[in-house]
Amino acid sequence: MSWKDLPNLTHIALCDSHNLVKIPNLSQAPNLEELNLEGCVKLVHLHPSVGSLQKLHSLNLENCKSLVKIPILSRTSNLKKLKLAGCDKLVHLDASIGSLEKLRFLNLENCKNLLLEKPRQSEQLNSGQSVQSHMTSSICKTLTRPLHFLSSRRRSNSVGSLVPSLSRFPVLTSLDISFCNLVQIPEAIGQLHCLEDLNIGGNNIVALPHCIKELPKLRVLNLEYCKHLKWLPSTLLPIRRVSYGGIYVFNCPNLSDTEGCRVTVISWMIRMIQVNLQCSFPKYSIRAVVPGTKIPRWFSEQNAGSSIWLDPSPILDDNNCIGIAVCGTFVAHHASPQFVRRVTGSLLECRFHRSRYETGRYNVPIWFKQDLITTELDHMLLMFLSHQYIKSGSKEGTYYPELAIESDYPEVVEVKSVGYRWVLKEDVEQFNPTMMYRANSSSRHNQKHKFLAIQDEQLIYDLLTLQRTYLHMSLKNCMHIKRLRRKKTIQIQDTSSKEEHICKDRTNNTIESAYNLTIHK
Repeated sequence: MSWKDLPNLTHIALCDSHNLVKIPNLSQAPNLEELNLEGCVKLVHLHPSVGSLQKLHSLNLENCKSLVKIPILSRTSNLKKLKLAGCDKLVHLDASIGSLEKLRFLNLENCKNLLLEKPRQSEQLNSGQSVQSHMTSSICKTLTRPLHFLSSRRRSNSVGSLVPSLSRFPVLTSLDISFCNLVQIPEAIGQLHCLEDLNIGGNNIVALPHCIKELPKLRVLNLEYCKHLKWLPSTLLPIRRVSYGGIYVFNCPNLSDTEGCRVTVISWMIRMIQVNLQCSFPKYSIRAVVPGTKIPRWFSEQNAGSSIWLDPSPILDDNNCIGIAVCGTFVAHHASPQFVRRVTGSLLECRFHRSRYETGRYNVPIWFKQDLITTELDHMLLMFLSHQYIKSGSKEGTYYPELAIESDYPEVVEVKSVGYRWVLKEDVEQFNPTMMYRANSSSRHNQKHKFLAIQDEQLIYDLLTLQRTYLHMSLKNCMHIKRLRRKKTIQIQDTSSKEEHICKDRTNNTIESAYNLTIHK
C-alpha cells in the first residue's frame, strides 16, 4: 500500500487511531514536515520510507505502546522534534540518531526496554561519511559499554548508553529520559551545552552527576519520583536571565537533607529574581516543589486551606513592587476504592481568580502517578510571578482578588495551607535564606497592615454584598476593614465616601476555609 503523487502534503495527523496497524509508503510525499501518530496503540512498525523524509521536522510516536522498532533516521536531517514517550515495547533504536544535528526536542520517557543498535559501517549519511566517522572514538566506545539497570535482566546497551551519543547534538534544548530505570546519569550529558529543560525523574539514581552544573543554559530540572535519590549538590542550576525556570524535587522519600534541599532551591530562586531584576526582564516566573511541611514566616499573609484573598492596597502606589511570591503546602493521601484515575492531569496548579470565567492559571509540571506516589509525604510549592503576571487582563491596572492552589485530583491531593507576599526590590536585595523561617521582616508594606482570619461564611457573604453595593469604589480607594477590638463588630469604611456599615463579628472557628481580610490598627 502506498500513497502516490502527494507533493503538497506537509502534515499527517492520525493520532488516537486505535485500529491503525501500519502506515503506507510515504516516499511520494517528499515535502512532509509533520507526522503525528500519537496514541496509535496497535502500530507495530513504521514503514522504512519515513526515514527518507528529508523535510520532516516533527515525528510524534508518543504512546504507541505496540511499537517495537522505528526506521533508520539518518536521512531525516531536518528533524527537530522526536517524541517516543510511552513506547515501552520499543527495543530497537538505530545509532544513526546521533546524526540528527538539528534535533531540539527528544522525549524518551518510559522507554525502559530500549536497545541502541551499533552503527553499521555501510550506513552512509548525506555527507557521504559513515555514522562511525561522525562520532569521536570515545563516544563509540561508550556506546558499547553496559549501563546496568535495577531490573533482573541486564542489557548491554540502553537509554543510558544512548545519552553519550547525544553529546553531538549542538542545539538540543529539551531532553526527557524519565522513568527509564537508570541507576546513573552519564557524565556525557554535560556536553549538551544548549540544554534548557532536563527531566530525569522516575529513575533509580542515588545522586546527580557533577556535570549538571556544567550546563550553562539549563533552566528546568525535574526530579519527580526519584525514590532512591539521597543527595543533591549545593548548586543545581546556573543563575541566568530567563522567562521561566523551575526545580521539582517531588516524592523523593530517601532524600537525606530536606532542609538543605529547601535552602538550595530558595537561594537559587532569589538569585534568579536578582538577575532578572538587574536586567529589567519584564515578565518571568520561577517555580519549585520541595519537601516541606510549613509555610515560612517570610510569607507575610497565610491561610489554612487552598485559597486566600489578595489585598493589593499595600502596593498600589509602590513602584518598588516587582511581583508576588506564593507558597503552599500539600500532601497526597491514599486513594479510595471509588477513585477513578484520569489519563492525564496536573498534580497542582496555581490560579488567580476574578470570576468563574476569568482565571490566571500557572501549571506545575508534575504529573499524577497514583502507583508511584508515596502517600502522606508533605511538600511545599514555591512560585514567584513578576508584576505583569498578576494583573487582571480585563481591567488595566487591577489585580486578581483571590489566589488558590488546586489539583486536578482533589480526591487524593490535599492543599493544607496557602501564603503569599508582595515582593519589593529591597526584599530581594537584602534577602538571606535563613530569613524564611524567622519572624516577618520589616518591609514597609508589612508595617502598614496585618491580617485576621475570619472564619464565618455568612459574614464573608455580608461583606462581599456590601462590596458589590459600592462598585463606584476604585482599587486605589479600596474598602478597608477595621476590627474594633473592644466591641465585637467589624466596621467597613469606604475611604472616599466615608460611609460606614456594621456587621456582627460571628467568627466561627469550625469553618474549614479561612478568609483573609485587610485590617487596620
